[in-house]
Parts: sequence; C-alpha cells; structure tokens
Amino acid sequence: MHRRYYCSLHMPWTNDTKFQEFSLSDGIFYTFITNYMLQVTLSITFIYVSGQHMNFAASIAAFFFILPCLTSVSFFMTNKILVYLPTITLLISLIYIFVSLALNVREILKALYVQFMWIKTFVRNYGLYILLESQWTRLHVPQVLRVFWLTRLTEQASFLYFLGPNLNSLYNYNFPSLTMMESPAIIGLKYLLVRGCDNVIAVLGMTSVLSGISHQIGCMMQLFLVVEDPEDRSIGAVSAILFFILALQNGLTAMEPEKRFMRLYRNVCLLFTAILHFIHNMVSPLLFSLSASRNMSINRHCRALIVCIFLFISPIVFLYYLWAHHSLSTWLLAVTAFSFEVIIKVVISLLIYTLFMIDAFRSSMWEQLDDYVYYIRATGNSIEFIFGIFLFFNGAWILLFESGGTIRALMMCIHAYFNIWCQAIAGWKTFIKRRHAVHKINSLPEASAEQLRNFDDVCAICYQELTTARITRCKHYFHSVCLRKWLYLQDICPLCHKTLYNVEQTDGETNSAAPGQAGDPIHVNQPNRLEPLNRDDEVVGRTPEQTNRHEHDD
Repeated sequence: MHRRYYCSLHMPWTNDTKFQEFSLSDGIFYTFITNYMLQVTLSITFIYVSGQHMNFAASIAAFFFILPCLTSVSFFMTNKILVYLPTITLLISLIYIFVSLALNVREILKALYVQFMWIKTFVRNYGLYILLESQWTRLHVPQVLRVFWLTRLTEQASFLYFLGPNLNSLYNYNFPSLTMMESPAIIGLKYLLVRGCDNVIAVLGMTSVLSGISHQIGCMMQLFLVVEDPEDRSIGAVSAILFFILALQNGLTAMEPEKRFMRLYRNVCLLFTAILHFIHNMVSPLLFSLSASRNMSINRHCRALIVCIFLFISPIVFLYYLWAHHSLSTWLLAVTAFSFEVIIKVVISLLIYTLFMIDAFRSSMWEQLDDYVYYIRATGNSIEFIFGIFLFFNGAWILLFESGGTIRALMMCIHAYFNIWCQAIAGWKTFIKRRHAVHKINSLPEASAEQLRNFDDVCAICYQELTTARITRCKHYFHSVCLRKWLYLQDICPLCHKTLYNVEQTDGETNSAAPGQAGDPIHVNQPNRLEPLNRDDEVVGRTPEQTNRHEHDD
C-alpha cells in the first residue's frame, strides 16, 4: 500500500513535491490524506484485534502503520530511505505479532484444545451438518457475502455512470456482438451481471443474493397459503446450493463475458423451475390436508387452488417464451422436462384433491378411493421416472459431447442413484407390498349380507359402518381396504393379535415383507387402529413432497 502511495507521488522525490502535498495541485494532497486515513484505520484495527489496548508495545507497532505517511512529508528523508521504509515497518509489525504468539503459545494451544473437544462433542451429538450450519449462521456468512456483492455492484454502477461517453468502447470490448438497438440501460445491466460473477467470491455473493430472493418468495407463498410451519423451509439454502453447483460445473467464471451472460441466463432459468418445484412441495401437502380433514374453509381452499393454477400456467408461458426465442438444445430440453414435471405434479395433486373432496361429501365409505389414489399416483410417479431417465441421457450427452468435467460427472452419478435407482427400487417394493397385501386379503373369506346383519357392528380400524367386510381366522370383521393398510405394517389381527392367515397358504410368498410379520411378537404393542387419513401412504416411487435434484443438467 505504501509503495503504491509513493509511486503516485511521481518519483523522484524532491522538495518541490513535498510542497505540492499541501497544495491542491496534481491531486497529491488528496492522495496523502486518503493513504493517511487508511493507515490510521488499519493501526486502530490492529490494536483492537491484538486485544491489548493499553499495551505500549502494541501502540508502538501500530504507530509504524502511519510512519511512512509521516516521513513522506519530512524534508530530511532521502529517496533510498523512503523506498525501503514500508518494508522495514512491515517487518517490525510482523516481529511484534510473532513475539506475541510465542509468549502466548500455551494459552493458544489450550484454547485450540478446548475448541477441538467442543467440536468433537457437538459432532458426536448432533452431526457435522448441524455444526457447519450453526457456524455458518453464527458468522453471518450469507449476510457478509450479500453486502459484499451489493457494495461491489454499487461501485461498478457508479463507475459506469461517471464513465460517460467512453461507455461504447467498454461495451464493445465485453459484448462485441451487441447491436446499437439495445438501450444503454440494458447493456449496462448486462455488464453489471457479467462483472458480478467474474470470480468465485463474486459468484458466492450473487448466490447469497439469489438465496435471499428465493427465501422471500417462499415466505410470501407461506403467507399467502396461511401455512405456519411449511415442510420446505430451506428453499433459500437449496436454491443457493443449486445455483452455485451450476456455476461450478459450467465453469462460469472462466468464460468470456458474452458467453458468461448467456450461461448465467440459463442457470437462472433452471433456478426458476426449481423454485416452482419448491412451491408445489409447499402447496401439495396443504391440499391433501384440507381435503382429507374435511376443512371447509373456502378462503384456504381458494388460496391453495390459486397457487396451483399459477403453477400450471407459469411453466406453459415460460416454455412458450423459451421455444419461441431459442433453438433446440440440450439445455432447452432439460428446462422443458423440469417444467412439464411441475405441470404433471400439479395435475396429480389436483386429481387426488378432487377425489378426497368427493369422499368428504359422501355419507358412506368409499372403498375404491384408495385404489384410485394409488393408480393416479403410480401414473404420475411413472411419468416422473421416465423424465428422470430422459434427463440422465440428456446430461450424459452434455457430459460427453458438449462440456464435461468432474463436477458434472459427480452430479450425473448422484442423479442416477437417487432419482433413478432409488426411485425404481422404492416403486418396485411398494408394488410388491401392495400385490402381496391384495393377495392376502383375497385369501380371506368375504362376509355375506346375512353375516353382516348378524354382526351389526362397525369396522374396528376405521369405525365406519360395514357394508362389505372380510372375515379373519379369528372371526373378526374388517373392511378390505382397512385390512390391506394394516397388512402393510403387520400380519396379525388388530384386535386379538393372532395371525391373520397361514404363511403356507400364500403360494410361497417371499420373506421380503417387513420384520415382524406372521405374528412376530414385537408388534403386539402396535396401535390397534389405523387412521382413515393414512391413504396418502400408498405411493409408488417419489412422493409428491420430494424435491427434484436439478444440479446435474445445464
């Protein structure tokens, strides 16, 4: 800093130059004052950071911060002394720091040991992720990055404003393909966005700003839906992670300005589709809760339906704009797949909501309801699974022929495992479990009308009237659909805990059922009643609340 200050005073150093410092000519006086104020600030910061405010040695070391500025106005200092003086003062300050560390090495090691033991205990009790999250919050890292990026943006905007007539050469250098038809405001905005992600720290700052915007969108949706504790509280954090991973895997900081702007535009489009998925994850459980609980608040129903209409229309309008202004590409296919996935999720949620509302106005039990819900969800999840496979091949094409990289390959592996393999296994297990339950129910005799009249009671699981029923080996009567849900958990009677059927009578069914079936005593203390609202549990593959992983694609 001092060397730059000396260079700004137009060496060689003469008495005439010293006299100019106290005049307003050549800007030397302003350079001196600016450097002096900066060094005073650094010296005060050094004293307080050292923690020894009244220590004479610390004050002397801090004094050396401003010594070069003071000696620069002296008439008795030669050029050779002034050139080497910044290095001498720096060495004196470093010597003081090293001596202080050596004298307090015991306390430093003790403090480090205490912190290490605290971290070890915290990680053992709560996990590494909670530790990182707590320290991230304690240090206010997002706020610091946000202030840094906005301050940097303001400085660059001021630079553009005062640059005046020289803007054209600056824009032509950064955006050679821009036409003069675009307004200066649009071109200036493009320049600021490109400069706002030209290095990793700037990308982190932009990520923090976008995270704050996403968080505010989530809060507005929460307020509109009158949801006090939504399941998807981390929309800001997930959006930040998604945007940062996209920037890393695309090499955003290493691109030319024009290409960087286009890549930033594409990443924001992907982030927009991710936010639509998050909003759906927020409104879908609310729809099911309102319909299944028979909540007839028109205000809350209308709010949820308005959000669903928005989620249905906005991807269509978004895709219409993209296909009208962009040619076919792997990125456009990825955005299209994500947008169609949102539309399908909304349609599935509305269909299930409609079925639940119809069931709410029925006077009798609708035994086929769970079958309809299962088929609708199975269809939706199967379509989403096909989209996942399509996105995998789309990402593989990008990896092999467009832009490879370690991060992209890692994201491809994560997508293949979680969105394809795990979903296929989960869907197959659910299908097998349901098929086994249906087979077990069919092995039980069905009650006749005369038996139901003689029984004259309700189902012990749902407490609804018995219009049709299955009879267990222990002569208890249950609805078929209620008994099927019970068999998802265990194979004993809900009332007497006896085995519902003989294992040998199930045509050699596998032992893939959950532990505790066939009269396992560990289930004796299980509750004897399934809530009728558990019809949401029959899911194939992904649940509607599961967030799509977008990080693997352009």
